[in-house]
Amino acid sequence: MSSDKARLRWRCRRGMRELDKAMLGYLETYYDDASVQERADFETLLNWQEPELYRLVCGKDKDERYQTIIDKIAVSLAGNSPAI
Repeated sequence: MSSDKARLRWRCRRGMRELDKAMLGYLETYYDDASVQERADFETLLNWQEPELYRLVCGKDKDERYQTIIDKIAVSLAGNSPAI
């Protein structure tokens, strides 16, 4: 594992089990194949505070900029295989 990915893995630890699972699921399943912009957006999401991030991941709030990531998180949380 690269040091950058290890750093991101640490940042995915949110202190809320649901967010840990969501963010780590995206990192492990989708991050390596993501575009440069999507990777940057994911890193930006890791700067969000837990309540706002949780609302976004749960679909209670919407932000079109992050919708691709949120959709992928939803797939990984549902236990479905990633779309190729």
